[in-house]
Amino acid sequence: MKRFNLKKFILASAILLLLGCFPFFFSGCGAQKYNVDYCGSKGCYSNAKDSYKAGTKVTLYFELIATDTDYSFTLDGEPVDWSYDDKKGFVIQFTMPDHNVKLECHSKNSMADYKTE
Repeated sequence: MKRFNLKKFILASAILLLLGCFPFFFSGCGAQKYNVDYCGSKGCYSNAKDSYKAGTKVTLYFELIATDTDYSFTLDGEPVDWSYDDKKGFVIQFTMPDHNVKLECHSKNSMADYKTE
């Protein structure tokens, strides 16, 4: 019968412990996530998540577009640059700061000011 080898047991246990912890070293589990307040309109954005890690490049798509409406977007009250994709609609991109943010969509009916004479 083989004799129990304490050194091999400790070495094997240490290796297993390190391998078990290995994914946590690269998972960024300690990185802080911050919330996005979509002002009740999260469903209007494709690809929207509740929170992102600081420094993440966030890309959202706003697809619910009326042809007679002008749109603008603000992040914490500041204008957000956007582009347009024929298939996905408005493309809103920003880098997530290290705090919670508020994303707002502003819309104005462009035909409301139109007068016929």
